[in-house]
Amino acid sequence: MESTDIFSHCFRNLPEKDIALLKKYFDGYDYQGATYTFLANYIWRKDYDLSWEVIGDYLCMASMDTTTGRPTAIIAMPMTEDGNYDLVRLRETVIEAKRRFDVNDIPFSIRFIPGHMVHLLDRAFPNQMEFRHDRDDDEYVYDKKKLITLSGRALHKKKNHMNFFLKNFSYEAKPITADMLPDIIRLDEIVRKEHERSEEETKSLGEEHHAIAEMMDFLDDPDVYTMAIFIDGKMQAYAIGERMSADTVAEHFEKANIEYRGLYQVICSEFCKSLPEDILFVNREEDMGLPNLRRAKKALRPHHMAEKFSGWFIADRENGLIPGVDEDFSPGGIGN
Repeated sequence: MESTDIFSHCFRNLPEKDIALLKKYFDGYDYQGATYTFLANYIWRKDYDLSWEVIGDYLCMASMDTTTGRPTAIIAMPMTEDGNYDLVRLRETVIEAKRRFDVNDIPFSIRFIPGHMVHLLDRAFPNQMEFRHDRDDDEYVYDKKKLITLSGRALHKKKNHMNFFLKNFSYEAKPITADMLPDIIRLDEIVRKEHERSEEETKSLGEEHHAIAEMMDFLDDPDVYTMAIFIDGKMQAYAIGERMSADTVAEHFEKANIEYRGLYQVICSEFCKSLPEDILFVNREEDMGLPNLRRAKKALRPHHMAEKFSGWFIADRENGLIPGVDEDFSPGGIGN
């Protein structure tokens, strides 16, 4: 069973009219999540079987659950075109989306619900839904100026690394162009060999190649921001992101050759320097529960965390229809 059996459209071959429609919904509200942008979904479409449909007033999306390898679909928070959420209409949309899952015998749950939006579902379905805080999906949001300067005692060690690089290496920082894709792939192979990685991490790196190649088609988009660092004519670091709201950019990709101490701090700083003045924050996405990545992201002292939740119907959980959630489940707090 593919997720395209649930909703009527897929992301694989989008005509211009569908792209324009989807962008209206992605841009219609500040979801405060790096996964809620058109490009974030488009560039991963070959690795996640995404489908979509406008049901009532809201855009619904689903994908295959690649974490379990089972034909279980997941759905994101229904998206609004005009920035408004009418609880009656939202309820009607979710009920119809759930019906699509039920007739296909697929467990229904809503993933990646932004913390500030959980109350909408809770009010639309009083005493019918429950929610779990998914810490591994929380996104780290940083003050842009802090990432540029690494000022303050808490970031002193990071600043030392950056100063070491600036003292010992000459480099050129410039935006990425389409002809640099071979340089990116070459650098990714270097990064791939730097650490012994789990099967999951290796798979993720392979998927990133596909997504970055897709991103190359959007380099002329004014809301896409890139930066690369060259040392002796070779790319040794890069960063790619996009505007996700009026004051926040999501940094989707960042890689650096660790043979150069302080290079990660420098590419992050140079990327942030290149951003427009009205950008105040940089969302550097989630840590996926990976211990090393979590330590690194926490060490940069985020300004705040963009929390993510999962939600499902209590009756489905009590009937054993929600995989991985048993009768003793204790839901997390609800965002307001």
